[in-house]
Amino acid sequence: MSETYQTAVFGLGSMGLGMAQSCLRAGLTTYGYDVRDDVARRFLAEGGAPGSADDVAPGLDAVMVVVLNAAQTRSVLFGEGDQDGKQDGGQSGIVARLRPGAVVISCATVAPDFAREMAARCVAAGVGYLDAPISGGSIKAAAGQLSIMAAGSEQSFAAARPALEATAATVFNLGESIGAGSAMKAVNQLLAGVHIA
Repeated sequence: MSETYQTAVFGLGSMGLGMAQSCLRAGLTTYGYDVRDDVARRFLAEGGAPGSADDVAPGLDAVMVVVLNAAQTRSVLFGEGDQDGKQDGGQSGIVARLRPGAVVISCATVAPDFAREMAARCVAAGVGYLDAPISGGSIKAAAGQLSIMAAGSEQSFAAARPALEATAATVFNLGESIGAGSAMKAVNQLLAGVHIA
């Protein structure tokens, strides 16, 4: 781990922006990226670290992917239009630029099989992976009080610890089996729907 922990948050929506702000408050060097330039500029003005993702990737300890769905997660990690490892005219994604031992913290709600695919490809590149969907809403995200349902190796949990501590009130360690976090998030969503109904 680097002397000053460095993290990047991809996706500065209602959840990701709050998580990035929480990382800043915790004293982590934090980069923020979003397809909307105005949102990225706002985070930079709030103290986010400057630099392109390509340039800063080799120094990152953790990448938090807080996007909408599986397709956007794949795009961030492995490139625009990436399908089954084949590039479709886009860039190669962040994983190819990370140093060995860095960790991806994947926060979108995705299918367990998709999480396992992403984890296998990250591990093949020497990068750790946490299947780590989030719950709590934008207010808790901004307060660093999320619940995170995470599965991954002990090494990945250790590499992710500063980022997790900055953003979550509770981290549910669901063991090493990738997909467990995503499965638990699906259960959580179903229960929430039942209670709302």
